Amino acid sequence: MIEKLGPPSTFQSPSYRGIEYLRSTESSLYMKTCGIQRCLPGYTYPHNAREGYHLHVVLSGKGILRVRGQEFHIHKRQMFLLKDSEEVFYQADQEDPWYYVWIAYGGDLAQRSMEFAGFTEGVYVQDCRIDPIEFSSIVTEILERPHLNISSEVYRLGLAIRFLSLAIESWEKRSDAPRQKADLAVEDYVAYAVRLIRNNYASIRISDVADYIGINRTYLTSIFRDRMKLSPQEYLMQVRMERSRELMLNTELPVHVVAREVGYTDQLAFSKIFKKKFGLSPEQYRRKHRDEYSIE
Repeated sequence: MIEKLGPPSTFQSPSYRGIEYLRSTESSLYMKTCGIQRCLPGYTYPHNAREGYHLHVVLSGKGILRVRGQEFHIHKRQMFLLKDSEEVFYQADQEDPWYYVWIAYGGDLAQRSMEFAGFTEGVYVQDCRIDPIEFSSIVTEILERPHLNISSEVYRLGLAIRFLSLAIESWEKRSDAPRQKADLAVEDYVAYAVRLIRNNYASIRISDVADYIGINRTYLTSIFRDRMKLSPQEYLMQVRMERSRELMLNTELPVHVVAREVGYTDQLAFSKIFKKKFGLSPEQYRRKHRDEYSIE
């Protein structure tokens, strides 16, 4: 449900651009404020505690963040988070002050969303494994769309979600980051895997299926075999063979084209698999079954 937030208030100075909503909303996740700032040497924000979750991405320079007795020295290509209502102090470096963008989130899902990006209890700083320019472009685009209408509100919300998505993607690029699973039943995972394979059989790999679903390949194979009585790879081959048989019977496409259409670049390998499945080579299968049709 889209709720009226406005009107948003915009701010601009030689070093700062921002937008902030004057009241909050009942939505589960929404943007409270966002901005981009090239800080002056030693600049610090005067408020100690702030509402919402303020996710910053440092484009250049450096600074410090103090929170809960810890001090973090933060630099370019890092993200830092100010958590809801926590006492913090953060300051730009005197020699190389930071230049950052940020979006602040509110709503019931804000904290959980930050945890998906790796900002769990006690974590305030992350390396940014996505080009910071992508974050900067999103905030700039939001600031270019401050208009007081529903379409602009939805547009800004979509961009704010994209910003958050990039932060989560950055966290997932860590080799030691635990994979987050959707809260789905086993049957749902298998059904989604089946749809992915049937809709993308010519190009998809089983590792792609596991990635799209958000579970590891070993677990996918286990639950798929339990429900379907064959592995995902075997099911993919079955779908490819079904489609190749249809193409051999209903078109005049040469074998190498049929092979490519169902995901095989090697015609010989395709023909061997086809013969193992149907007992005849593709051309023999076409002639035999067309002859049967003509006799009837």
